[in-house]
Amino acid sequence: MPGFLLLLPGTRASAQDLTLDQLVEHNVNAAGGAAAIEAVQSIRFDLHIADPGFEADGIYYAARPGRMRIDITVGGKHVYTEALDGKRGWQWKGQGDAVDESETATSALRHGVELPDKLFGLHEVRQRGNKLELAGREMVDKINYYVLRLTFGDGVSTTLYLDPESWLITRRREVRALHPDIDPTPTTIETTMTDFRKVGGVLFAFASTDTDLKTGKVLEKASTRQITLNPPIEPAFFGTLESPPPGVSSPAPTKN
Repeated sequence: MPGFLLLLPGTRASAQDLTLDQLVEHNVNAAGGAAAIEAVQSIRFDLHIADPGFEADGIYYAARPGRMRIDITVGGKHVYTEALDGKRGWQWKGQGDAVDESETATSALRHGVELPDKLFGLHEVRQRGNKLELAGREMVDKINYYVLRLTFGDGVSTTLYLDPESWLITRRREVRALHPDIDPTPTTIETTMTDFRKVGGVLFAFASTDTDLKTGKVLEKASTRQITLNPPIEPAFFGTLESPPPGVSSPAPTKN
């Protein structure tokens, strides 16, 4: 009976009472269940992004087995694209031709797809060649989080904070540059996820804030206007700028 009680949502227990697998199960069930999560083969996030002194709109696309693309517009004009076709990362800066990303920036794009908050559930992390460990408990803002250490296949790690009430991952901390190809200086960034809503049976955070933990400075805020599950996306879309992304007025590159 005690083992059964540990699996009930909302049950409080110490770190040693819950195994990593039990925590993963809690999170997956709270997020909508493995079947609903795995049914998401592609996804589109319509975003509004606010950096200090700069605001833009973005459309983030991702698709299994591990592709992504984000198109940024300002005032309806396409000004930037960054993408990962599964292996190659590339970017377009509003004019000229698309160019390959640096190795660091490509890895950052890959990590973003692998995180359990877009396409993949927490139960899929280890299946995809990443390492997941239970690192204990940590009190942050009066919440005694379960702390999970996620190490990607390339050795880069991030820390996930699992809320013991909702069983959702509501914080993440990692040492990285916010935009590696603009400013490669690493810092400890905390991302907080809020405003969870259900789409197609799966819970997603509709708001996030990136903060520099050392200085307390807010680096970026993103709000999601709409999430579309399983939009039809051709694989080539992630590898070339030639095909216009849906909803973007003038995506084609212009020669200097």
